[in-house]
Amino acid sequence: MGRTQEVEADTDIDEVAKIDELAGVDRERQRCECDHGGDDGYQPCGRKAKWRVTVDCVCGEGHPRRVEILCSRCMRTLRQFQGREAITVRRL
Repeated sequence: MGRTQEVEADTDIDEVAKIDELAGVDRERQRCECDHGGDDGYQPCGRKAKWRVTVDCVCGEGHPRRVEILCSRCMRTLRQFQGREAITVRRL
């Protein structure tokens, strides 16, 4: 004996969110955003990103925290320059 679910009559199909339109849902591999560019401009690293890194300001001027999506190599480099206390690392 099958049960049927009732669907509300006022539900509009156009209002139903599609998975492709949801913010923050990436269906592709994320790539490292570390800037390897020179004077010519921003050039992202492009390797497969594995880490979401939050960086605290260490210059003493109280800049806001920034978030970067990095590969393991760029994350290690950032730790060398910023120090372990200034960054928080989470796996993607």
